[in-house]
Amino acid sequence: MLHREILSPEEVLEKMPNLSEGLFAIRCQLANKTYQVIIYKYEEDHFLIENLALINVLLEERQSFFGTPEQLLNEIEMSFENNYYQPISKEWINLDLNTLKLLNNVEIKFFDLEE
Repeated sequence: MLHREILSPEEVLEKMPNLSEGLFAIRCQLANKTYQVIIYKYEEDHFLIENLALINVLLEERQSFFGTPEQLLNEIEMSFENNYYQPISKEWINLDLNTLKLLNNVEIKFFDLEE
């Protein structure tokens, strides 16, 4: 069973340094656009997954598409194979999360992929 949690930006900032593998789907309505990203962390590496279809599925109310970590990992692997990703620094993530802490309408879903 895929473990999911809804977290605040502050909780993500606390969780991320101690996490070896996980995925965060983040959405926030800004004045001129919707900010939405997928951050995948594997050990010390961080990646921005640029797959709009995946973020829409992950942020749906009904989370029936992915039932197991393996299913979600397969989709992440496909995103890497199709070059729908870019490496990002943890400093960039921290900057974004510290900015998102100032807003009220931030939606973050965490998917635990550790075994």
